[in-house]
Amino acid sequence: MNNKVSIATTPLVYQTFRYISNKVWNALAEYVDNSIASFQAHQDLLQKVNPNHKVRVDINIDVEADCIQICDNAFGIDAFNFNRAFELANIPLDASGLNEFGMGMKVSSIWLSNLWTVETSAFGESVKRRVEFDLEKVIQDEMLDLDVIEEPEIADTHYTIVTLHKLSQNKPGKRQLASIKKHIASIYTKFIRDGLLELYVNGELMEHQPLKILKAPYYKTPNAEPIEWFRPIEYTFENSYYRYSVKGFIAILETQSTSTDNGFLLFRRGRAIDSSGDEKYRPTVLSGEVGSPRYKRIFGELELEGFEVSFNKGTFLQDEDFDMFIQLLREEIASNKEFDIFGQAQHYTKPIALPTKKTIASKFGSAFGSININTTSESSNQTSNAHSSSASTVSENNHAPIPSVEELTTNIITDSTPLYDSEIPMTVDGYSFTIRLRAVNGESSQGLYSLDVDPENSDHFISTLNLKNPFFDTFANLLSKDDGIVPLVKVVQTMVSTEIMLGKQGQHSAAQYFRSKFNSYFGQF
Repeated sequence: MNNKVSIATTPLVYQTFRYISNKVWNALAEYVDNSIASFQAHQDLLQKVNPNHKVRVDINIDVEADCIQICDNAFGIDAFNFNRAFELANIPLDASGLNEFGMGMKVSSIWLSNLWTVETSAFGESVKRRVEFDLEKVIQDEMLDLDVIEEPEIADTHYTIVTLHKLSQNKPGKRQLASIKKHIASIYTKFIRDGLLELYVNGELMEHQPLKILKAPYYKTPNAEPIEWFRPIEYTFENSYYRYSVKGFIAILETQSTSTDNGFLLFRRGRAIDSSGDEKYRPTVLSGEVGSPRYKRIFGELELEGFEVSFNKGTFLQDEDFDMFIQLLREEIASNKEFDIFGQAQHYTKPIALPTKKTIASKFGSAFGSININTTSESSNQTSNAHSSSASTVSENNHAPIPSVEELTTNIITDSTPLYDSEIPMTVDGYSFTIRLRAVNGESSQGLYSLDVDPENSDHFISTLNLKNPFFDTFANLLSKDDGIVPLVKVVQTMVSTEIMLGKQGQHSAAQYFRSKFNSYFGQF
């Protein structure tokens, strides 16, 4: 049996759809939107018949055959809604779902192809209907309606199949398939995660992969208990003109990402808008400067209400209000000083692995033993005279004397298993001594090195390098290189030698006081 379905509009209007700004995954998403909306509108009925029923959508892209097909097992397009489905901007009676504009299937099909067909059967109707839309013919003949071919079908069958032929210049290429899968899966993150949607692209099930959230101490208190860096968000701003609200979360990634996992998914009615795949929303006010640690770590999901979207759901509208609202949201998040998520994302450094620390320790020890300190008696005398002058100045200005050893705040650097342990002979200003150099993964992150005199031999010293200091985590890549460790070795070697020589001159307290202060600051900025 043949009937007619209206496509009432000026045929030339259809041509303009071919040139709108769009992306392949957004165009394909319109079909998925229709499937979800159809299922949600009749979910009670469908699940009464089959309690485990969920909507399944299959998108099959055959580049070689120049064809795309989208199939679903939703309710189907019934007789009441059939005309609406083919007329432009024929808004559904309930416009609160994903098919709110009555444009999606028509615009996407024309954007992607020159010839497309729809075959559907609605639950409870013993008929299937088929319509063919040939763009060239519609324009040439100025058609205002299309033939509907009806055939018998089993009453409890329900599906819709859209097939696109003669694909346009907007069609996807083979190289785009991976990106399409990532974006489509990202757009429907919530529906997939909630178990409402089974989505397949070329036979591959799109799955939600939860991102790992950082669990670590606050960067300012590295020895404290680990915190899960996740914060729920629920915020509303309203005045006499509008009301905007957001629900979701902000969190820190366990592992930094430069373009895929970092950033925000922006949802409206459960569907991501203009923020899918590697094109997530990364505003400076939330994500920080491009390339910064914060930019690579901050991620989240924001379900927005009160904002409108473009008819093809490619972007949010009300740009100024949107930017203002995000700025207010940022201030609300930052107001929680006890949960400094922005500071943590920017400054936290992930501890380096033990094998890397062993490599750094070995390179440090080798360089320490191969670098010589060259001094002259003149420079030694200058140092001695400078110290005397300094001591005189302190006395003349009535400054408090340098504290004794017992008054110093010591930095205990201990560990049961050294990562490096070797004795190194040294000579400075004619004085020969031996340093037992150790490198440990210390119990505390504070302090760079310690220095002790062997109680059984005053010419034998023990210096311990603390690899747990944040400095090593921050510059692990540099320090692991052959010459990257040399500047640090020279600094530590010079400070250790200076302290030993000051001790020989009877200035133990001054040297130890300096080391104590140095250790309290090093690596903490």
